[in-house]
Amino acid sequence: MHVYSVFVLLSAIGTCTALFGSNSNVAPELEKGWEHVTAGSTIKLSHVKSNARLMMPQVSYGTGSQQQAITAHLDAAATKGLWRVEVKESLRGQPVLCGAQIRLINSDTDHGLHSHSAHKSPISSNQEVSGYDGRDTGDLWTVECSKEKWMRETPVVFKHVDTSKYLLS
Repeated sequence: MHVYSVFVLLSAIGTCTALFGSNSNVAPELEKGWEHVTAGSTIKLSHVKSNARLMMPQVSYGTGSQQQAITAHLDAAATKGLWRVEVKESLRGQPVLCGAQIRLINSDTDHGLHSHSAHKSPISSNQEVSGYDGRDTGDLWTVECSKEKWMRETPVVFKHVDTSKYLLS
């Protein structure tokens, strides 16, 4: 049985961890020089409390924006959960700074993790999060983390630039 929940935006903070090819709940030991999430990295995002992965199952919302639904999936091996990190004004391989504005682009579909205040989630009635095949400011997220740079396997939060809402599950 697969359990899904729709990612929504709220004013409270929810934390995610960037996982690199890991299907377990145990953080791998990181080699020196590979401890940061970098511009161009392809990552999996895991909700800290539930360990559910951020997924894009290629199912459209039937209401609201009618864009691609974003879900949380407990199956660590499930596909559709790889996200490419794009950073404004950064070269591929440069560490992502805390406070940087980023786009998370689904590797399977090239859709960006997107939101806007115009549509509500059909499940929670909070602000909808979707996959959008264009590029605009609704795809921009600020990385909030505890150090100077986004560290792999370390909790971060994502704040939507346009609406100041946080990504939650």
